[in-house]
Amino acid sequence: MKYTVTKAFIDIDGITKQIGWQVELTIDRAIRLHRWGFIAGPISHPVPPTPWQVIGGNRGKITSREENIAGLASAIGLANDLKASINASYADILDHTTAPDTVNVITSPAPVTLAALITLVTEMITSYVAHDDDAELGAGWLYHDAQEAGDHSLASVVAPINLQECITRLNDIKAKYNAHDADGTCHGVGSNHQVGSADAAYGAAIRVVLPGVLPNDLATWGILDSGTGTVVGVAAAAGNGYVDFTFDADPQNDAVISYLVTRKLDI
Repeated sequence: MKYTVTKAFIDIDGITKQIGWQVELTIDRAIRLHRWGFIAGPISHPVPPTPWQVIGGNRGKITSREENIAGLASAIGLANDLKASINASYADILDHTTAPDTVNVITSPAPVTLAALITLVTEMITSYVAHDDDAELGAGWLYHDAQEAGDHSLASVVAPINLQECITRLNDIKAKYNAHDADGTCHGVGSNHQVGSADAAYGAAIRVVLPGVLPNDLATWGILDSGTGTVVGVAAAAGNGYVDFTFDADPQNDAVISYLVTRKLDI
């Protein structure tokens, strides 16, 4: 016997039964669902339902800057620009009149992943500290021609372990390196290899990895707690193995959302 769904529910096969569908049930299950208000019926001429399968979801997902799409992209861009400028400065004999710095050249490849970014930033810290230490000497410089006019030491020399720390370190390296490069006392030519790109910064979208998701899947969601950024919802889009959630501002580390990803089945 066919019955009409009045409230959506998930069946034992993992397929969501939507309002208005017609479903075939055993009498004992039909009695229970009818009592709970999930079905009405029976009907004589059912319309075949369009089944949707639940792919995944989370009823209490806390946003994280580790998932921030613009944060990773901007950090990778800044890291590549810094690497190019620093290496060019090291090799510049007009800047480094004693000798070019061939010891501290940064060799880590251009990153694509967060893990590769961490590797590059870690090497960059080690490289810059060693090079800048030479400019701090009062005599006996390996690369520079005098002691620096000001202190250009990094705020932290601890290797980053996540995206948030990478962004903090990179923005500091940019500021301190530019100041070091502009120091005409220890260099033959000041400001010869400045980094002009913007600081790494967070955006309004996060990417949540969800295995099995496909681009045509439907992602529905809502905000349970707007967090420090007091965000509101804008869009959710599924991709190959992930869902991108876009807010009106950086969701930071404390917004809470619930979401459900479903797929229309062809049967």
